Amino acid sequence: MAQYLGIDIGGTEIKYGLINDEGEIKEVDRKKTPLDSLESFIAVMGEIYDLYAEQISGMAISMPGIIHSKTGYAVHGGTLEYIKKMNMVELLESRCPTTIHIENDGKAATLGELWKGNFQGVQNGVMLVLGTGIGGGILCNGQLVKGNHYSAGELSFIKTNSDKSEEEDYRFGYQNGLIKLFKNISERCNLPLDEIDGHLVFQYADAGNAAVLDCLNEYCRTLAIQIFNLQTILDPEKILISGGVSKAPLLIELINKQVAEVFREKKYRTVLSTYDRKKPSR
Repeated sequence: MAQYLGIDIGGTEIKYGLINDEGEIKEVDRKKTPLDSLESFIAVMGEIYDLYAEQISGMAISMPGIIHSKTGYAVHGGTLEYIKKMNMVELLESRCPTTIHIENDGKAATLGELWKGNFQGVQNGVMLVLGTGIGGGILCNGQLVKGNHYSAGELSFIKTNSDKSEEEDYRFGYQNGLIKLFKNISERCNLPLDEIDGHLVFQYADAGNAAVLDCLNEYCRTLAIQIFNLQTILDPEKILISGGVSKAPLLIELINKQVAEVFREKKYRTVLSTYDRKKPSR
């Protein structure tokens, strides 16, 4: 059975592992995502490729940004600011000589759930990937929606405040990106920002830390408002919550609580979507 190198490029970490034709993943590991330059990024990708070069038939890569999946052209790389208007497949193949396919991370997550996960049998759905920004994917009539410019599902760019619409801090991707959550917790708990990660956040929350719980409730409240908006516009059967932090049961509990409150406040009289945590596939 053929094996491939699967790579998920995030704003904080690059996760990678072997995957076969049946979607079975093994040997998962991670490296810190370089944020300084394209050269550093290519070097790290090359290091990962070298580990598996003799075992694989190709590479499948998911990454942030607007990606033309048919050609590998990246309009931009989301939080990876050094990626802009370049063909990522051609660039990577010069260092990693194998067949390479690239897709936007939110769309890749949606396709994975459609193939092997919680979107099986679903006709209309929305994927929310919680990370450095907000990834997204939209299903319509059982098909992934890519859009005229391959930018459908770029939820990070939704504006959240009409009075400050030109400020980047008032976009969905910042308001509900983990960076802002971590900053809020750092300030309220007097903790060094570079020491905060998802594990620490939920360790404190599960122990009943009031300041951390307040920050999480605020985070879930703003997320719930955008879930309401997406439900109003798209009326999906199911909304999936994905990303590393989605593994925390408390997060899903708080999201459901805030979603219920927002829908009650808006007196929304329709059948609510089902909000499911993405079951980890790795």
